[in-house]
Amino acid sequence: VGVGIGGTSDVCVSMAKEALLLPLSTRNKDKTIAALEDELFMKLNESGLGPMGLGGQTTVLGVRIKTAGCHTASLPVAVNIGCWATRRATVRIYSDGRPPEFSQEGF
Repeated sequence: VGVGIGGTSDVCVSMAKEALLLPLSTRNKDKTIAALEDELFMKLNESGLGPMGLGGQTTVLGVRIKTAGCHTASLPVAVNIGCWATRRATVRIYSDGRPPEFSQEGF
């Protein structure tokens, strides 16, 4: 789950998409935001929705939040969700015909 908080509406939506594509191992440097990521992660997985809404203990693989400053009269929030298939991956292709290698962590 990627969340954007603050900025203008268009910036907020863009941050939510950027947050969604961050590596799962990424931790927010702001301890308050990192704690919110952890809380949302736990609550979403406790919901019991599971993959595709079919039930289960794992509903989300991670929650990442990006923030930007904004005027106090408005506080846009955007949420972007994606299935596992939209996560980033790395492939190594060999010119000698060996099968390609795929990695979720990078090489």
